[in-house]
Amino acid sequence: MKPLLSVLLALLLTSAAFAQTTPTDPSQDPTALTNAFFKAMLDEDGTISKYMTSDFTITSFDGATVDGDLLAQGVGGGYVIIETGTLSNARTRQYNSDAAVTTGSWKAKGSIQGQNFENTVSFSVMSVKQGSTWKIANVQFTATK
Repeated sequence: MKPLLSVLLALLLTSAAFAQTTPTDPSQDPTALTNAFFKAMLDEDGTISKYMTSDFTITSFDGATVDGDLLAQGVGGGYVIIETGTLSNARTRQYNSDAAVTTGSWKAKGSIQGQNFENTVSFSVMSVKQGSTWKIANVQFTATK
């Protein structure tokens, strides 16, 4: 759990946010999928893994990575608590019909195993279409000042 804590602390010590509403089926739209992913972080929803590919990774601004299983355990197990989170400046670019990149800012406040944070990060979410379903393959955070 220590690798999760260090990566998520690094990631979230730079913040989170979201502003768009999520349709009932985020698997059909990469923008809605991104919103649902961040909402699951905010809601501490252990089923966050349903939005991820089997080889999902999240990368912090310092290059440290965490896989999807460890992220889901941290979020669902109460190790990662997001009190507030807001996405802003989100923009999705879709390539062909099977890849999309969503970028924006996330402002978040919360704690990781009792260590408080309140920051803003720039994010990049890479979504891919697997069959008829959109999934997130990678999330990258970059610290903002």
